[in-house]
Amino acid sequence: MSKLQILIKGLIRENPIFVLLLGMCPTLGTTTSALNGMGMGAATLFVLTLSNIVISMIKNVVPDKVRIPAFIVVIASFVTVVQLCMEAYMPDLYKTLGVYIPLIVVNCIILGRAEAFASKNGVLDSALDGLGIGLGFT
Repeated sequence: MSKLQILIKGLIRENPIFVLLLGMCPTLGTTTSALNGMGMGAATLFVLTLSNIVISMIKNVVPDKVRIPAFIVVIASFVTVVQLCMEAYMPDLYKTLGVYIPLIVVNCIILGRAEAFASKNGVLDSALDGLGIGLGFT
């Protein structure tokens, strides 16, 4: 699969919202305005892309018994970064999105991509997958 196909599939063929119907709770809960939807999308895009990169880098080091908990720790770390930055630099958006920011940690899109793609592919392909799926979510 070419690099462009990996990126584009998240926008069209494997769009997490419209095709796979994943992540509907934050989508429906936060899209009361375009700004809220874009903020949630950007947060998810950031977490998805960076967690895919890190997970693809540590996939050979993490034992199978603790694979999922290790993935959740990586994802939770990036969500914490997003949450703290949003609280510091965009407090109104942070207040509006509220509980949906921490819920990114357990979002099936994020963990699903970590398990299905990032844990089986290289860093560049995983980054492109995270970017494509994140843009599709946004």
